[in-house]
Amino acid sequence: MRKLGYIFLVVVFSIVLSAIIKNYLEKDNVAHLSFVLKEHDFDTLRVREDAEFHFIYENIGKKDLIIERITTSCGCTIPYWSNMALPPLNKDSIKVTYDIENKGYFIKEIMVYSNSETSPDRLVVKGYVPFD
Repeated sequence: MRKLGYIFLVVVFSIVLSAIIKNYLEKDNVAHLSFVLKEHDFDTLRVREDAEFHFIYENIGKKDLIIERITTSCGCTIPYWSNMALPPLNKDSIKVTYDIENKGYFIKEIMVYSNSETSPDRLVVKGYVPFD
């Protein structure tokens, strides 16, 4: 009877250990999105001045990175990005433009949804457009 108890204990231990190892190995095989900067301050924008910024990012994971969608806090902020998969250790950028027809101070949020383990990632643009 004791022998059966030891065998049962070894089997349970083996199952738990294999599940832990599998989870560890799968975690290493993921995409990981890393931004150089997550916030940009345009400061004071002038009339007819381009209000655009490129958020540079890198896939520091071991699997292709796919940006699934990007949302913004209002229609005055427009993101542009590649829908191509980004291989590990490669860089790309998300271009964000702000419509300067909206006057006053602004802080706008951009949410980046991807297959990265950190998803969603939050980006911010802010600044001031003077009243004429």
